[in-house]
Amino acid sequence: MKNILVCCITCLMIITSSFPFTISVEAATKKENRAIMGTSALKPQQMADYVKTKNPKNVRLHGTTVEELAKLFIILGAKEGVRGDVAFAQALKETGYFRYGGDVLPKQHNYSGIGTTGKGVKGHFFRSPHQGVLAQIQHLKAYASKDNLNSTRVDPRFHYVKRGSATTWPALHRKWAMQPQAITATRFSLFIKRWDRQNSASPKNERTIMTYRGER
Repeated sequence: MKNILVCCITCLMIITSSFPFTISVEAATKKENRAIMGTSALKPQQMADYVKTKNPKNVRLHGTTVEELAKLFIILGAKEGVRGDVAFAQALKETGYFRYGGDVLPKQHNYSGIGTTGKGVKGHFFRSPHQGVLAQIQHLKAYASKDNLNSTRVDPRFHYVKRGSATTWPALHRKWAMQPQAITATRFSLFIKRWDRQNSASPKNERTIMTYRGER
């Protein structure tokens, strides 16, 4: 009887000692990567396919395709160490999945509303999709890092940013822009989570588990 009691106590200790480990592993898998700097989790084609599910017939990009633009975000993001896939997600929210309809025009190649203040102010014009994407990536790097740029500066507002003042997407809140039409924390958070669910539905797709809650 004594041996049975000892065995039961030993088993109970083993089981209960495993609880913290189980909880910590579960928490780790659900932890959101909110860093602006880092490596992209998605591939360009995954990003382009997602756009087509949300806006299959009214993409109004000027001088480029969704696929080409997605590649630019990944390539230029990697060059500066910025997470290009989530910068692309920021562009989707800013442009309404490239439908536009606000102050910024497709021909501006301004995918993140740099320089826009509302009330018809269109913000900056960039001469090509490449330059427009690079400006957005550089502007994000200005906030998220104190490192030097790895490419020629094309962001016209780079020098206005306090370097390293927002290393995470939530920290961009009320820094990127403050107009009433800006992306709210809740809306962008839900947007990223929906994108995450869609891309994790297929085993062939890689997940992005970052949540952005800031405004542009």
